[in-house]
Amino acid sequence: MAKHISSDKYTANAYEVIPNAHIHPDVEHHVHPEDTSHYILPAVFSSDKGFTVLVRYPGPGVYFITAGEAHCHDTKNGNDTVLTAGSVVHIEDGAVIRWRTKPGTKGFAAFYVPVSVKSFDEFVVPE
Repeated sequence: MAKHISSDKYTANAYEVIPNAHIHPDVEHHVHPEDTSHYILPAVFSSDKGFTVLVRYPGPGVYFITAGEAHCHDTKNGNDTVLTAGSVVHIEDGAVIRWRTKPGTKGFAAFYVPVSVKSFDEFVVPE
């Protein structure tokens, strides 16, 4: 049976992965069998002021936007997508996406990544 986890259990230790973009690391679990090469990396994110960031994805995954608005630009094919609350987007392995969010954007994601990836902040491409 699923267990409810209240938001105060995973929002208290947020840190800025880039200016104005917060990751809530208490949901990033790294327990997996030693003989596996990949695992599911979850992320909860929020931004009170909005942000712009370039992200390279080391594995496929999905985002679910729970509040606000996010614009994503796929640098490989040039596609632009606007996501609002309730939107879901699939990200392909190896994609490079420029994200621009409006103030108040929140959501969560899950990615299938190599065990060498320890945190979602490793996805960020320095500019």
